[in-house]
Amino acid sequence: MSSSSDGVRSRGVDSLVGSIAALLQRSPALSTGDIAALRRMNPRTPVAAFFKIEGILLDEHLPADGAARFEAETRWAAIVLGLAHLGDLHGYQHRLGMALATAGFSELRFVRLLQADGEQLLDELPSLARFLAAKEIPADWGAAARLILSAGRSDEESARRRLAREYYGVLVRQDAV
Repeated sequence: MSSSSDGVRSRGVDSLVGSIAALLQRSPALSTGDIAALRRMNPRTPVAAFFKIEGILLDEHLPADGAARFEAETRWAAIVLGLAHLGDLHGYQHRLGMALATAGFSELRFVRLLQADGEQLLDELPSLARFLAAKEIPADWGAAARLILSAGRSDEESARRRLAREYYGVLVRQDAV
């Protein structure tokens, strides 16, 4: 995906993620059945509820052409799936890397996350969201969105390094105690 094909940059991603989180929490456009379907969804085959969200919030930010659009929808489906699992645990003030370290996310799994390509992240992000939700640990899902949206782009390494600094910063401080 090219740097412009997802149609948004960091602030735009954060804003969209926040809007989607709010939509999942409070919108009459989505039923409890829709939310449940999103939690069960395979991001490679988005469900109707995802396309409702796309129509409400994402459409103007996605590429117009076929292959790029398909890839962007698939990546956004993984982001939405994670938000559906997190529910009200999404929060900008809780950095994702710090949340993972605090929750006891294993270093082995974290390294696998950092090394994952876009296709692997489609599986890793939902697993990550389920882990955080099970531990009831709030996290900024915007960082997860930037991770998968940047996969294969020039800003990919920046998203990964930011996450690594957050995660290992907490681990180092925990070890020092």
